[in-house]
Amino acid sequence: MVRDYKLKLYSKKLKSGRCQIKFYVTSSTQPHLYGYMLAKSGSTLREVVRTIEHEVRYIEQGDSYYHSHLYNLAASHKRKDPILIFNN
Repeated sequence: MVRDYKLKLYSKKLKSGRCQIKFYVTSSTQPHLYGYMLAKSGSTLREVVRTIEHEVRYIEQGDSYYHSHLYNLAASHKRKDPILIFNN
């Protein structure tokens, strides 16, 4: 599990009222990650960080994160806030 990491966030308000969040996760022990997510206009910084941390932990559990839709089409992984994460 990533314990010692740095998280950088950049936000941009969209015309729809939602916020686009661009983030970078850096750690000395894990590959660097970056990604994007959409947050509701009333979301707090704590909620955004919690969502990112949750998704990063999910990635660490195995490689099924990237192609989970290929294994079980009936059970899709619905996210409250859309998020994309990439290896840097």
